Amino acid sequence: MPNAFLFPARARAEKLASNLECHVLEVSFANGPPKPAVKGGCFHFATVFKAFGGHWNHSRKVHVFDDWEALTASLEAAFRRQQQSGEAMHADARQPLQVVTRKRFDLDNLLG
Repeated sequence: MPNAFLFPARARAEKLASNLECHVLEVSFANGPPKPAVKGGCFHFATVFKAFGGHWNHSRKVHVFDDWEALTASLEAAFRRQQQSGEAMHADARQPLQVVTRKRFDLDNLLG
């Protein structure tokens, strides 16, 4: 029975994918062995996946990788990117807001 000790890259990929709100799976093609893929709500990481060798398969709506190590590395990079963007949003929230006031027009003076 397969477990995390036999497939550490796959287990790590599944954990990272759940943190990114997507999931990993294996897809089979007619000409070869099954390949690891990522599917779900992580389309905004497409450039990260492409940088790590992921290819978009339009018919199956997945990013396909050659091996589990490449998939895991891409998910780690995507997770770091998500954390950095979250920290940037929190930093923006800590800055004081600038209040912009507009001069209000007095209708009586305009019409009178």
